[in-house]
Amino acid sequence: MAAVLSIEQRELYKEIRSFLLGLFPDAGQQIIIGMQNNNPLPANAVVMQVLFTSNLDETSIYHDPDEDLAHAQNSVEVRLQLDFYGALAEKRSRIVYNTWKSHYGFNAMELCKPLYVQSHTRHPYINDSNQYEDRWIMDLALQYNPVVTYPQDYADEAQLNINPVTGP
Repeated sequence: MAAVLSIEQRELYKEIRSFLLGLFPDAGQQIIIGMQNNNPLPANAVVMQVLFTSNLDETSIYHDPDEDLAHAQNSVEVRLQLDFYGALAEKRSRIVYNTWKSHYGFNAMELCKPLYVQSHTRHPYINDSNQYEDRWIMDLALQYNPVVTYPQDYADEAQLNINPVTGP
């Protein structure tokens, strides 16, 4: 058996996208993952991009000798940037800001939980037609607790040979 990771980053994106779709059911194809080359942004896009991750604690190891497995778990903080574009940018970003740490935010997600909002700022930009477009950027923090399961050999018993003259 190869090592298995319980939660992958793509699953976090999927869960955050579901959270956003719960708030904006009409957003459909507007909510995307960033860094997609050669693809234009949809109108009123919401772009998700992980900025970085950091461990919140040291890895804990849990043993499962009945299954010959061990589980290594730690808590991870993820900083996620959401970019809101177009006429709905400010409205949508305010809705996310107000619901991120609410009961709605906590109940909408199972694999991860909201921690805090690092920033919420307006960053208009000039598009390819040399026109200003509205953009609001949020830097969110969330926590998830991935587990790596891997095979582990265990001994059922140990035999110790002791020589009464020389010791063990």
